[in-house]
Amino acid sequence: MKIVLMIMLAAGMFVLFFCGYFTGVIKEKLGKNWLLAVPISISLLMFNIIWAITELAKADRWQ
Repeated sequence: MKIVLMIMLAAGMFVLFFCGYFTGVIKEKLGKNWLLAVPISISLLMFNIIWAITELAKADRWQ
C-alpha cells in the first residue's frame, strides 16, 4: 500500500508542476486573463490531495 501512496503522491506533484508551467505559458501568451483561474484552481486541488495523502500515510491502516 505504501507504493500506491507514493505513486499517487508523485502523480499529484507532477500535475502540480505542470499547473505552474501552464500558468506561466498562459500569462506569457495571453497576459492577465481569466484562463489563469483554471490551472490555479487545479493546483490548489492537487495541493489539498497531496496534503491528504501525506496525512493518510501517517495512519496505521496504510502502513
